[in-house]
Amino acid sequence: MFERTPHVYDLVYSFKDYDAEARDLVSLIRERNPGASSLLDVACGTGKHLELLRAEFPDVGGVDLDDGLLAIARERLPDVPLVNADMRTFGLGRTFDVVTCLFSAVGYLRDADELARATGRMAAHLAPGGVLVVDGWVRPDAWWPGTNVTALAETAGDVAVSRVVRSWRDGERTVLDMRYLIATADDGFEQEQELHELTLFTDEEYRAAFVAASLTPEVVRSPMKDRDRYVAVAT
Repeated sequence: MFERTPHVYDLVYSFKDYDAEARDLVSLIRERNPGASSLLDVACGTGKHLELLRAEFPDVGGVDLDDGLLAIARERLPDVPLVNADMRTFGLGRTFDVVTCLFSAVGYLRDADELARATGRMAAHLAPGGVLVVDGWVRPDAWWPGTNVTALAETAGDVAVSRVVRSWRDGERTVLDMRYLIATADDGFEQEQELHELTLFTDEEYRAAFVAASLTPEVVRSPMKDRDRYVAVAT
């Protein structure tokens, strides 16, 4: 999904408070499985969540479909098993005490069937008593009307990036047209464009995906505005 911009992904999202998110996630997990020691992060991206979570869960692994993001994660976490795989079909041949899918990655699934397939694969990797945490995309009723534009700019060392996004709704899909201007001290300017399409799944569709995987979900506070976090414990 970020095939043209993995090299600036962490800079673009440097506004995220990963430390606070990790603390909240650990607390949520410990309430449900105090002895959890292994964790799989599905759609792990550049590994920033895993980098923090491994302090609490010594046995961690990651799955992602994007080679560029995984390359950065492997540099960050050279001793962590990171697998290039699709969340709808992956199979690692083992189970974990915790499986997470964060930062609304499930929004990239195309429909309720794909959501159910992905949730089923995550559930299949849960040990008895294991905790599944899935961050949903924006709720359909919370998506703003019309066409919207946003912008951000970040600088770190000899790299600066600005990103302008034009977004709109097309039925139950959201379309984000992202334009990047990247400057480096040595190489000058670079321009990139990515088109991201995400599905506005309903609460009923999220819950149905969990139920199809023999899990009973609960909704808890999400660290992201207008989104829900779904949590379930395997029996």
